[in-house]
Amino acid sequence: MVWWKCSNCGYLFEADTVPEKCPNCGEACTFYDVSCYTPECGFKGFDPKIAGKRPEESKF
Repeated sequence: MVWWKCSNCGYLFEADTVPEKCPNCGEACTFYDVSCYTPECGFKGFDPKIAGKRPEESKF
């Protein structure tokens, strides 16, 4: 599975392929692959250097 980030709202989600519309904002957006491919993030999950923080993490 790949981690994707919506170009419109910044929503992060995991899926095999990108959807036609963002599951969060419902818009037809560009999706960026933000999966971790380096040892720094353990080769799993999303890479915070690329994706930034999840919206729910930045509220606290």
